[in-house]
Amino acid sequence: MLNRFDYRKIRQLLLFAVVVEEKSLRKAADRLCMSLPPLTAQIDELESRLGLKLLVRTPRGVQTTPEGRSLMPEIQRVIEQVEMLDYSVGSIRSGQKGLVTVGAVMEAMLHWIPKFTAHLATVAPDISLFTKEIDSVDASASLEANGFDFAVGYFAKERDDGLSRSVLVQESLVVLLPVYHRLASEPHLKLADLSHESWVFVANNVSPHIVQVVRQNCRRVGFEPKIRHEVSSTMRQMAYVGCGQGLALVPEFYLCMLPPSVIGRRLTDVPPCVELCALWRPDVVSPVRDRALAAVGLMV
Repeated sequence: MLNRFDYRKIRQLLLFAVVVEEKSLRKAADRLCMSLPPLTAQIDELESRLGLKLLVRTPRGVQTTPEGRSLMPEIQRVIEQVEMLDYSVGSIRSGQKGLVTVGAVMEAMLHWIPKFTAHLATVAPDISLFTKEIDSVDASASLEANGFDFAVGYFAKERDDGLSRSVLVQESLVVLLPVYHRLASEPHLKLADLSHESWVFVANNVSPHIVQVVRQNCRRVGFEPKIRHEVSSTMRQMAYVGCGQGLALVPEFYLCMLPPSVIGRRLTDVPPCVELCALWRPDVVSPVRDRALAAVGLMV
């Protein structure tokens, strides 16, 4: 028997999330195709139901209270589950019988996931794929909390979290330089030749494995990298490099995505060392996931 949960509360929490995103009740009402008074009434009723003050109204909009901010990660998880459910309904409607949910880093979404999706369409057309972006550092938590069937990202070999790991793609690191850099015309470079340069790193709390691999290679050839900037993505690394704020070491896939202000060079003294991997929970029984992974030669 279903619990007698007041499901109106879910709708009100989702309305609250839109208000938080827009930082304005009026803008949220426009986005939701509602008039302002009913939206305000729903938020007031939610605060009353929860016994919490979630928003503070100001002349310039609304501000989220500490209590409201603490709720947002949980509300976001509900939104992700609803998105997956909506996608699943659409897949069933179109005749597909299985849904595989994947959390993937942006790099994987740009090259591995599309190839995987196309391959599934050929060998397992009854399976559809739902993909959401995650950071590598969040993979374990995402598998646990968000219900992803597997994650794709850059993960260290040494894991003690009970998750299975399989390598999908092995890449080399390449160096990114601004086009006017003194070494830009050199067709071949060694990492050891760049020991005196400043660097733009992706942040350790975004992709710790990439940071570890980059540091290990720098130390292997005899220097500790001088980090000028830490940024949240490889695309931002490119932007900083283009502006002359340092060099960057990134997976070689990005050679096909460089802006006109940046060039990439392979390094003759750095072997393939970056591994894009699949990660999943072997203790979770999922025949559909296992079929999808087996389609690309991964044994569960």
